[in-house]
Amino acid sequence: MVSDAKLLSNEPLTNGYNSLYIDSLMKEKKEVKKSYLSEVMDFYFAPKLRSVFTVFFLISYGFFVLYYIDNVFLAIHYVLYIIIGSNVLQNTSHLFWGLSFILTLMLPFSISIYSIFLLFDVWQKTDWSKYIKIIITALFIILGLITISVMDDAARKVAQHPELSSFIEDVNLTGRI
Repeated sequence: MVSDAKLLSNEPLTNGYNSLYIDSLMKEKKEVKKSYLSEVMDFYFAPKLRSVFTVFFLISYGFFVLYYIDNVFLAIHYVLYIIIGSNVLQNTSHLFWGLSFILTLMLPFSISIYSIFLLFDVWQKTDWSKYIKIIITALFIILGLITISVMDDAARKVAQHPELSSFIEDVNLTGRI
C-alpha cells in the first residue's frame, strides 16, 4: 500500500499504480469552487460585525429591487403595446419619449440590483485600502440613492407627455403617475 504522502509527492510510483487511480485520488482532495452567488451570500451573512451593515444594505437594496421590478414589467408591457397595438409608424417624438420612458423605468431596478453585487466586489475583489473602500462604498450608496430618486421622478414626468397618454390611459396608470 502506498501512503498518501507518497501519492502527493513528485516521485514516480512503483508497485503498479496507474495514473487514472492517482488522478481520482487527487480530484477527491481538491476543493470545490463556490459559485459567485454563494460567495456574495457568504459575504453578506458572514459571522462578523460588518454583517450588521451588510445585511441592512442587502435588505434596503433588496426592497428597492422588489419595489422596482414592477417597472421592468411595465417597460416590457409598453414595448409589447407599441409593437402589437401600433398600426401606423409614429413620429420621432414618440420614439424618443418612449425610449426615455423605458430607460427611466429600468434604471432604478438596474441600479438596485447592481449595487448588491458592487458592494461585494468592492470589499472582496479589490486590494484597496480600507479607507478607500469606505469612501467608494459611501459614494455609490449616496449616488445610487440619488439616481434612483431622480429616475423615479423622471419616469413620472416623462409619463405625463402626450406621446405616452394613450398607453397611460389604456393601462390605467393615471393614479400611479
